[in-house]
Amino acid sequence: MKKMFIIVICFFVAAGFLFIKQQNSVKTEERIIMINNKLYYGTSETGPMGDYGCVEGNILSSIDKNEIPTENGQSNFGNIGNPYTSDFGNGKIMVQTDNNWYWFVSE
Repeated sequence: MKKMFIIVICFFVAAGFLFIKQQNSVKTEERIIMINNKLYYGTSETGPMGDYGCVEGNILSSIDKNEIPTENGQSNFGNIGNPYTSDFGNGKIMVQTDNNWYWFVSE
């Protein structure tokens, strides 16, 4: 009986750790942009852009949604001319699409 109780407790502790890990992970989508020779993958998370001085550039070109960008300033989701922010070393940028600022993360 005591052994079964310990097994059940261990199960719930392990399930709790998995739940916390899933909560902290960022789910990426299929939107991709290349900035400074690095690929950034779109998320569904939005946020305030902040200081307009953080804008690094604008989307310059777009390719088919099933392709991976190969040039800086290129996206696979359109929005040519929309701004994106700088990456300040945390592997994240924000891109303006549909009047919202979405987080994009590098791998």
